Order: sequence, then C-alpha cells, then structure tokens
Amino acid sequence: MSLRNFAKAVLPRFVIDFLRRPTKARRESNAWLRAHCRDVKGVVLSIGSGRDDDREGDFYRNYFPNASSYTTSEPFPEFDCDLLLDVRHMPEVAEGSYDCVYCSGVLEHVDDFQSGLDEITRVLKPGGILLLGLPFRQPIHMGEHDFWRFTEHGIRFLLKDSYVVQEMASFGVTKRMDFPATYWVKASKPK
Repeated sequence: MSLRNFAKAVLPRFVIDFLRRPTKARRESNAWLRAHCRDVKGVVLSIGSGRDDDREGDFYRNYFPNASSYTTSEPFPEFDCDLLLDVRHMPEVAEGSYDCVYCSGVLEHVDDFQSGLDEITRVLKPGGILLLGLPFRQPIHMGEHDFWRFTEHGIRFLLKDSYVVQEMASFGVTKRMDFPATYWVKASKPK
C-alpha cells in the first residue's frame, strides 16, 4: 500500500483536507498562471500533470481557455493521463508538435533535468511558450526522487541558449524568509 493510500485510509478527512490546503505560494503561483495561460493558443502539453488539480478547486486545463487542446502526461500510470512518458526521453512526441509546454514541479524530481529540458525544447514549436515552475525553498517531497532546487540565476543560465525569458516571478516570500518558495518563468523558444 502506498503512503498516500495509507494516509487516506488512516487519517480523518479533515486532516487530509487541512494538509492539502493551498499554501500562499500555491495561491500566488496559480494567480500568475491564470494571467499567463489566458493568452496561450494552440496545443498545450502538460508535463507531470498528476490529477491536474490546482488545489483551489479548479483544474489547470481550465487556465488555458484559448488552447485548442490540452494533453496531460505522467511517467506513472496510476494518474490516468493522456500520455505516459518520461520527460528525459519522449520519442512518442514529435519534434515541434506543441505551441506551449506547461511544466510545474517536475524538473526537481528528474535526475538528469538537462535531458528533460532538452526534450521539452525539442517538442516545443519555434515561437512556442514554456511555462516552467521550479522550486527554491520547498520541503523535501517524493523522498529519494527529490534531487534539485533552483535559483533565479540558475534558471536564467539553464534557459539562456534555447529561450527568451519574457517574465520570471517568485512566490512564497514572507517577512521571516526573504527568499522564494518557487519561481515561475514564461519563456519563448526563438523562431
């Protein structure tokens, strides 16, 4: 039995709901995403979609009202996504087939995140949009599959050869902690 299933079986519903309530950083990130996803047109690939739940009662697919399609993906079959794929190697996805790639909270769990980013770049059309969320100050999650944290400067360095960063925002800054929980980037792949 997985830890998640064990928790559901043992913990009262109100405890689970309390633990899943959106953090300040999540609420801020979702607001930023809603604003930036509205303009996205064409086909969207969501990498690491999970259940596509924004933890505020909506689904991320609804953030893209002008997209012609929204494809979910996961490396794990239990999520019942449209595509079962490993971001490090996606031969089932044709080069330049998506107008937008939405990737939130994934690359910190990828041992070879550069291969993941290279594959994302490969499947994104020239002129396409990358919406990328990366953690900086977050607790360890997913145990032994939690490898990396990213700074603003590291993110800019990672994207400099393949993207034009249009906007970068940080979320989860508090009075006690003046460094962010997470970063969000909107970048475009040059034509």
